[in-house]
Amino acid sequence: MGQDIKEMLKNDLKTASNKLSEGHKSRFENRLDKELPKKKNLFSFLRIAASILVLVSVGLLSYQYINSDKISPDIVQTDEKKINSIADISPDLKKVEDYYLTNINYQISKIKITDVNKDLLEVYFSQLGELQKEYDKLNSELKIDEDVNEETIDKLIENLQMRLLLLKQLKKKLNKIENLNLKQNESSLS
Repeated sequence: MGQDIKEMLKNDLKTASNKLSEGHKSRFENRLDKELPKKKNLFSFLRIAASILVLVSVGLLSYQYINSDKISPDIVQTDEKKINSIADISPDLKKVEDYYLTNINYQISKIKITDVNKDLLEVYFSQLGELQKEYDKLNSELKIDEDVNEETIDKLIENLQMRLLLLKQLKKKLNKIENLNLKQNESSLS
């Protein structure tokens, strides 16, 4: 192993012959042909698949066409819109409902529950719960009636207004309670 690798390679190259033995190339090609699978014609497979697809499509379309004549004249499909809330009646009413519901949710989110205001909040939230039940009842009346009843819509809007008014009154009372507590704390510190 004391020999230099470069010298070994040079000696090896000088001794090796550059010529292949006779028939080596033809034997190699024959062996490759035997060992490797023959290429299948992909194009013929695609033609068969396309033909089957066309036949199935024509069959399905024919079946649908033949069966479309057998629709019962007794069944009439209607495409009526279901009214779930006043927002489904008109875009203006949707804006009104969204305005009130957004304000109601905003007012509720600003309320801070403490031990001092807990009883007051329970009273107001029970009133709000009653108004919500009434609102749901009015909404269900809207779903039942085929004709849009203006009186029901007015009651729904009044209900939303009443809930918002209740929340504003609650906010004022909570502010008064907070101010009284602050004054009591200041007077006790003095």
